[in-house]
Amino acid sequence: MKENVAEFLRRTILKIPLSEMKSILEAWDFLSEDQLQTINLKQRKDYLAQEVILLCEDKRASLDDVVLLDIVYTQFHRHQKLWNVFQMSKEPGEDVDLFDMEQFQSSFKRILQRALKNYRSGACRSQKRASHALEL
Repeated sequence: MKENVAEFLRRTILKIPLSEMKSILEAWDFLSEDQLQTINLKQRKDYLAQEVILLCEDKRASLDDVVLLDIVYTQFHRHQKLWNVFQMSKEPGEDVDLFDMEQFQSSFKRILQRALKNYRSGACRSQKRASHALEL
């Protein structure tokens, strides 16, 4: 499994509440029932994530497989996700009217920058916590 796929899987596992871990992993339907039984759900999330990563490496999980887990998590927590929706429609008989590409690009760029800023600040916090833990 590629490093970026393993990291994405780890981050996805870490955001799942322990109380919902089993049901979300079952809904994901990537790991077999026997594999799910081997997972110790009473351990710390870091260790649990590592255990799931090892099981997924054995099954040669791809990025698409991990994205499906993230989608399952999002379905369980749709109220927590920020959704941006763009509607493009036309009335019957109306000529095709293309939307304002500059406005779309500007809006899309702002959304991506906001998402990247959130990712960077989260990664920075994780890095600071890790370096602080190493100092202890």
